[in-house]
Amino acid sequence: MKNVIGLLVVSSLALSACAGRKPNPVEIVQDGDAKLSCKELRQEISVNNAAILKLVDEKKKKQGDNVAAGVVGGLIFFPALFFMDVKGAAGEEARAYQRRNEGLLKRYEHRRCSPKIIVASPEEIEAAKAKEDDE
Repeated sequence: MKNVIGLLVVSSLALSACAGRKPNPVEIVQDGDAKLSCKELRQEISVNNAAILKLVDEKKKKQGDNVAAGVVGGLIFFPALFFMDVKGAAGEEARAYQRRNEGLLKRYEHRRCSPKIIVASPEEIEAAKAKEDDE
């Protein structure tokens, strides 16, 4: 009996380590940022916005997957709970891109670049996407 309990504990710990991918947030300030032109700053912000959109979609998908795994794990097959993504990598990475964009935007404004750029937060992007999906 002790062997079975020990095996379950070890298996649970091993499987819980697989519960989602590890976040890899972008650095807020990167080498060369000070040398970026207005055009390059706009391009970098645009690339970051695309990455945020992708991460918002990933986060939405993971939430749906987690709900499904929770239901299956709670009602039918307990080990399914170990496949839930509890690390929240997509959300953390999206927030890091947002902080980077805020820093780039300050640099853009400090240089008096134009046209004016407005940067939305990941939460605002997610809300806008949810609204689009509802329509």
